[in-house]
Amino acid sequence: MAVANYADSNGHYPPAFVIGPDGKPWHSWRVLILPYLEQNDLYKEYCFSEPWNGPNNQKLAEKMPSIYAFHGKHHAANSITNYVVIVGKETAWPGPHSLVSTDIQDEKDQSILLVENLGARISWMEPRDLSLAEMDFRLDHPNGISSPYSDAAVVMIDGSLHRLQRNLLPETLRGLITIKGGEKIVNLESGGWDLLTDGRLRPLKTP
Repeated sequence: MAVANYADSNGHYPPAFVIGPDGKPWHSWRVLILPYLEQNDLYKEYCFSEPWNGPNNQKLAEKMPSIYAFHGKHHAANSITNYVVIVGKETAWPGPHSLVSTDIQDEKDQSILLVENLGARISWMEPRDLSLAEMDFRLDHPNGISSPYSDAAVVMIDGSLHRLQRNLLPETLRGLITIKGGEKIVNLESGGWDLLTDGRLRPLKTP
């Protein structure tokens, strides 16, 4: 997994975004992990001296790696990612600050790293993701965890993949998003939480 490989190589997890000289978010974690996705040539084309939507970087928008889109949904003109993180002081992505492994105090198999999103329309280079303070904790809302599949999936810090069923309680989801809340999350198997071996095995939603 690219995020884990980044952490192994750098001694810390990637920040959600990198701040530019104007004090605004300039670069996304999705750009930072490109070398760990076998996209080193694309990484070298990216210009860190300008923001993600600067004149040089905008030329790269349509070069989005297919892994950033839902399986089978990527096409040549697509620049919208379906894989985002949840940014907040309590999450694995506290904004421009990087975490080290010891910052994660909850169980890593019960702490969310990445989520699916359908509808927020975030460019893959854009330093924008879901916000813990503003997201919708109901499933299948554009400003929350959402998917074209019958159940949305999330990746945990330990690399395991789980699907979120509709009976998952919002308070349980919030507990899974935080990394040091100390919540006792019980009965996950009967409460809308299933382990997945391959995210492509889920059925698509019916019209």
